[in-house]
Amino acid sequence: MRWLAGISADDLAAVLSRRPEALDRPQVSSLTDLASRLQDPDAVMMTAGTLPLPALQVVEVLQALGSEQHEARAGRQRGPAVGLDQLAAALGRKPDDAELAATLSVLTQRALVWPDGDQLRMAGPLWSAFEHPLQLGLPAHALFEGAPAAALYEIAAALGLPRGRTRATALAGVCAALADGERVRSLIASGPVTVRDLLTKVAWEGPLVIAGYYDRPRNGPLAWAERHGLLVWDGWQHAQMPSEVGMALRGPDWRAPFDPLPPAPELVDVAPEMLQRESAAAATTAVEQASALLGAVAATPVALLKAGGVGARELRRLAKSVGCGEPEVRLWLELAYAAGLVGVSGMRVVPTEAYDGWCAADPTGRLLPLLRAWPHLPAAPLAGEGSAALVRDALGMAAYDLRPALLQAASELPEGRGVAGGLAEVLAWRLPMLADDPAVLDGLWREAHLVGAVAHGALTPLGRALLTGAALDTAISALLPSALAEALFQNDLTAVVPGTPAAALATLLDTAAVRESGGGAVTWRFSPASVRAALDAGNTPDGLLADLRAAAVGGALPQVLEYLVGDVGRQHGRVRVRAVGCVIHAEDPTLVAEIAGARSLRPLGLTVLAPTVLASTLPVAETLAALRSAGYAPSGEDAGGVGIVERAARHRVPAPRRAARHRPPRTPADLSALAQRLLSSYVDEPEEPAVRPTPMSVARDVRDHAAHLTAAQRLLLIGAVSQGTPIEISYTDGEGESTRRVIEPAELDGPKLSAWCRLRDDERVFLLSRIESVSPVG
Repeated sequence: MRWLAGISADDLAAVLSRRPEALDRPQVSSLTDLASRLQDPDAVMMTAGTLPLPALQVVEVLQALGSEQHEARAGRQRGPAVGLDQLAAALGRKPDDAELAATLSVLTQRALVWPDGDQLRMAGPLWSAFEHPLQLGLPAHALFEGAPAAALYEIAAALGLPRGRTRATALAGVCAALADGERVRSLIASGPVTVRDLLTKVAWEGPLVIAGYYDRPRNGPLAWAERHGLLVWDGWQHAQMPSEVGMALRGPDWRAPFDPLPPAPELVDVAPEMLQRESAAAATTAVEQASALLGAVAATPVALLKAGGVGARELRRLAKSVGCGEPEVRLWLELAYAAGLVGVSGMRVVPTEAYDGWCAADPTGRLLPLLRAWPHLPAAPLAGEGSAALVRDALGMAAYDLRPALLQAASELPEGRGVAGGLAEVLAWRLPMLADDPAVLDGLWREAHLVGAVAHGALTPLGRALLTGAALDTAISALLPSALAEALFQNDLTAVVPGTPAAALATLLDTAAVRESGGGAVTWRFSPASVRAALDAGNTPDGLLADLRAAAVGGALPQVLEYLVGDVGRQHGRVRVRAVGCVIHAEDPTLVAEIAGARSLRPLGLTVLAPTVLASTLPVAETLAALRSAGYAPSGEDAGGVGIVERAARHRVPAPRRAARHRPPRTPADLSALAQRLLSSYVDEPEEPAVRPTPMSVARDVRDHAAHLTAAQRLLLIGAVSQGTPIEISYTDGEGESTRRVIEPAELDGPKLSAWCRLRDDERVFLLSRIESVSPVG
């Protein structure tokens, strides 16, 4: 607190810029309030997750050096202090070392470590950041604190110490002996070889040894080490090595690891034209695959698993339909969901109202919303095979923070150079607490190539635009050719578009033909069934031919296609189904007799009403399907004899209003003004304030699990949970039923909100992800 009050307004503004969570609403009221927010355990650990490796290494060393003080000061407001010279010595550096100073500056600018004279203090939650800092145990004093006097006397005797008059003198003697590194090494060297092997292993790999209550040996290396105080049993399951013993066995020359410089990856030469060409190919493929995927979702909504997400069966179906792998399906589906192009309705994924406008856009307009969603996508769709899509988990949250870091690391590579094997080691140095899963890092690297942000191990111009957020549409336009409005119609009944087809052309060809392939050129194939489907959709033979000629290069169609459409057109409608529950009629009595005698049509229960009229026992749709399966080409009619136009059902849901997870940036001027206001209003206090509870953990849970709500709705929900005030919510249950209800929040535990529900007059548990909207009680 006093450190905050003593720094300049510029330095305080620098802290505020790096700790944006401290500025969440309600507005910071004073420097005391700010200090409390900066010490919030959730906020501190969230910030620690963004630290580079050398900063975490310093935190670990400070925790190890201050552990004894921390034990002694438990419950006090001010934590331990560690001398700068102690820290430097532990790292094998001088106190004025430039790299150490730079690392401390990273911590100071985040209010995690700060100077107090020639001492260093650290944010309270960081004193327990590592379970065993430097793989060392607690100091001997802490481990022997509860030991009975008789046990201490026995250890003192085993160490060759005088018995001492009191327990306190025995404890002091044992601790002093264990702190004498030379004496400890000499003692262990004189012991059995098995003891040396055991203790050496524990000294380097961790302070704990399994020592169960019922199976502890009375002899052997473990018992010998316990008798001499080199391992201390916890009375139940483990024996722990005092930190002094571990340091003694590591030797006087051992220093804590400190890696102030990032690893240098192996570089290769990359020509600029290669980058642009590869990025353009990736962008083109992305548009084609995403378009095909969303078309498949529009045709057949995707079923969700009961546990949530899109499962392997649906992913395989979509991959087969699109002609790509399941990983690509997961990526494009996640991006489409994040971009608001698909949403959830009940237990299905369906297109939103925004999808139709997206379909009508040119290739740049299609790719733009997908790429805008990619850097902050809260999912890791390529992290391992077989995972479900549209599932939010810890891997996804790590990926959310790692993508910008990946782009930043790639942007710092030398011009004209790329990395040979990826940036996993660099990311592990930049964000070690997040980049600890190789599958996530490999998946992000593949994602960057699939969206065209990285090619040949180097950042592309498109990737640079994603990093800066500037002129992204211009960067995409430079990669994607204009959409083609004409197709090449060939004698083998195929149509080829050597590029990205315009929306109108793709719709026409999808109506009358079957898409066979994508990539650099898209191919459709015409068949009697595909042409019949176009006529079923309301097209006439002449109209369809006219549309196809208008879309053909040169304005002419192959004769074979003209014949195909004409033949199917002559057959189409010869048999008509009228909705009179239902009746089949035709002008040709011979054809009607053939249908009546067809064995495959017996399930229809056909009855001859007249030489040209049959009655079916099944509805119109099922009768039409049965006739088509038998090889006929019927057309449907309504009860008045008007032809039925068959169109695929369109499933649409409103586009969700998803608020961005990242906070809107504050300008340097805003932060400077806030810093000056806080400093000018500060009144000195005799003691640093204890950390008080704040709603930050509530805000974090709401942010992580209800990001689909608007900012105003999230604030209303946070306030209601923090104060227990009633609110009205729209909630969708596990069966897909939506209700509005007034609730009185009681407790928030991660994604689950316990509250009194006035609708049910009972306590209920609500999932934040299923709350569709929040409003005040009117």
